[in-house]
Amino acid sequence: MDATSASAGGAGAGDELIVARQDGVTRVTIARPARRNALAEAHWRALDAAFRTAAGDGTRVLVLAGQPAAFCAGADLVELERLLGDPAAFLANAAVVQAAQQALADLPCATIAAIDGTCVGGGLGLALACDFRIATPRSRFAITPAKLGLVYSPADSARLIAAVGPARARDLLLRGRPVDADEALAIGLVGELVASEALDATIVERTAELLALSPTSIAGIKRVLAHLAEPTRVSREAAERAFVEAFDGADFAEGARAFLEKRAPRY
Repeated sequence: MDATSASAGGAGAGDELIVARQDGVTRVTIARPARRNALAEAHWRALDAAFRTAAGDGTRVLVLAGQPAAFCAGADLVELERLLGDPAAFLANAAVVQAAQQALADLPCATIAAIDGTCVGGGLGLALACDFRIATPRSRFAITPAKLGLVYSPADSARLIAAVGPARARDLLLRGRPVDADEALAIGLVGELVASEALDATIVERTAELLALSPTSIAGIKRVLAHLAEPTRVSREAAERAFVEAFDGADFAEGARAFLEKRAPRY
């Protein structure tokens, strides 16, 4: 496996974001266990760079994880304390966070959040930007802008509504209450709940399933869904183009041949 560490700034921070690539799979691991994988601005920039690299390097599945027992606790408290005294800097920091989350959401490949532990604030924003969220029983979730005097962004709010529906999104945002793993599964905040010791094996299984599918289909389906979720950002023309061009694509030719020959397609 080709593994690299993305520098996140500061002494000793070079191993705090681990990017490993092998056979079309990119795994990005947030490695700040002492801070429950909380992220400073430099880490968000490194995540953004990792996602943009994955968009063009042939990645077919991206897995985002945190070192147990946390996925991501959101903002780094040391940096947050400094930003609280400078609203302009806080807004600029929020723009960096939003850019990283949007880069993740825009990836043409399938994306999986492997959640084992704390998943709150910006960490939950990252998870919501993924196509699939698989969690363990010790995972805990919360969205707390109302406790900080802030407003959840339109993009984050749209992703939350897409996951849990408008009524539950309103409840989570306005009350800012914690959600345990069982409730997260019940309301659709996560799609699967597996034992902590089974998480890695489940991710391997889901990754294999996705690798057996057409990358052209996955990218096109994501483009259509993005249009339906955000029609002002992703045009109807782009969605229609994804639909039409697939008929003339190599993946459809292979898929049709495989279907007629009663074999598994080779994408």
